[in-house]
Amino acid sequence: MTSSAGDLVIRPAAPADRAGFLDAALRSWLDAYAELLPREQVESAPAMLERAFEKRAGELRVAIVDGGIVGFYSLGPVDDPEQRNYLWHVYVDPRAQRRGVGRALTEAALAELAARGETRAWLDVLAGNAKARAFYAALGWSEIGRDASGEYELVILERELR
Repeated sequence: MTSSAGDLVIRPAAPADRAGFLDAALRSWLDAYAELLPREQVESAPAMLERAFEKRAGELRVAIVDGGIVGFYSLGPVDDPEQRNYLWHVYVDPRAQRRGVGRALTEAALAELAARGETRAWLDVLAGNAKARAFYAALGWSEIGRDASGEYELVILERELR
């Protein structure tokens, strides 16, 4: 799947995307979590993101602008009925935010879920991540619950697919 809007292209990640992915992923992850998570977790982010790329590279979709990766998303595994309509990640490099990249990534993810036959999508966000919560609310996502069973409180969001 490749989609484009202007000079933005969204496509499946390739092994050659590793360095560009890690660069954009780290900036966006730090933008989202540096002030919300303990220092140890922030310091371990580069290694965590490297493991994530190795594990999920085939499921990642990257956003490319002017030849560089500026964001990405991934979905739950298609063969897992509990998570097949779960939007795992939507991240945008802070240098590319407020330019429609996050919206385009989200729309591409929702289109991919609809192509799977899903009628609803869901995701979770750290309760303290006000920026992400406002972004998803602006795109029509609704809070359907909270999960405080883990280390952090998560806000569960859902959206109907059209």
